[in-house]
Amino acid sequence: MVQEQKITQTSPPLENLSDWDDAALVARCQAELPNDLTAYRVLVARYEGLIFNTCRRIIGTPEDAEEVTQDTLLQIFHKIHQFQGRSSFKTWLYKIVHNYCRNRISKLARKREGQNSYEEHAANDEVDQEADNRRAALAQAVEEALSKLKKPEREVIVLKFMSGLTLQETADVLGVKLSAAKMRLYRALESFKEAYSRIDNAPLVPNFTLTDD
Repeated sequence: MVQEQKITQTSPPLENLSDWDDAALVARCQAELPNDLTAYRVLVARYEGLIFNTCRRIIGTPEDAEEVTQDTLLQIFHKIHQFQGRSSFKTWLYKIVHNYCRNRISKLARKREGQNSYEEHAANDEVDQEADNRRAALAQAVEEALSKLKKPEREVIVLKFMSGLTLQETADVLGVKLSAAKMRLYRALESFKEAYSRIDNAPLVPNFTLTDD
């Protein structure tokens, strides 16, 4: 959870804010931050896991992903008053995530000559059930295939299929036209399938279907 500054807390509201949509929560945050963190905490609970998983898949290491996640949450805290609703909050949020991930990758590239590791996922997680083993094998194979892609290919697949953005939202985050995002995604999927097919003993390739949703 993002480190919170010293503030004067108010009593939590009676209504269940977790049922509110993003627009209502953002409006409440803009009206009440920094004095009341109630609505902000609901937004953090809603998106923190998604942000972390997106960062982990784009950057490659849990430690760096955790730092970028915290940086993003702090940015939301300080900049949410600047959100004007010209796009959805989710799109605005993932633009921040995308920029932070790119900055972190550039930093890591200077230290590691552009080599990002995707090989440490689930290494210490031993599972007993056969279904869990299959899921773990599939996840590892997907991560390995993603690690073999170029950064633009990796990030468009992560945004569309791992983060659950629509193709239009993906285009908005990447700052390209819808047609360009669709073409980039199509080519990235072809590269992914080729990389996946070269992995020894990999489960059946995941069904990443290209749609406009």
